[in-house]
Amino acid sequence: MSVDDLEQKIAKQEERLRQLKEQKKAVIAREKKKVSDQQRKDDTRRKILLGAWVLNKLKNDKSFKNQLADFEQFLNTENKTEENRQKDKDLFNGVIWDKS
Repeated sequence: MSVDDLEQKIAKQEERLRQLKEQKKAVIAREKKKVSDQQRKDDTRRKILLGAWVLNKLKNDKSFKNQLADFEQFLNTENKTEENRQKDKDLFNGVIWDKS
């Protein structure tokens, strides 16, 4: 076997190694995305369940509304524009506050 043959074999193996490293990067990226997606889904599910619980409490426990005094403050500070603040407040008209 000549030196040129060995150089070609080395080049092929280096190319194969490069391809395998790219595949590894792709697998790692997919795994990270899967974990990230699941965390986002879990967070959304928690929010839905918590929201459902709060709505149930509002419907069945009139004194619970009195405990939400700082919720309006949260809505005022969480949203950046007056339009967004008003839209969010309107979502709760008739649920927490009397309809305006």
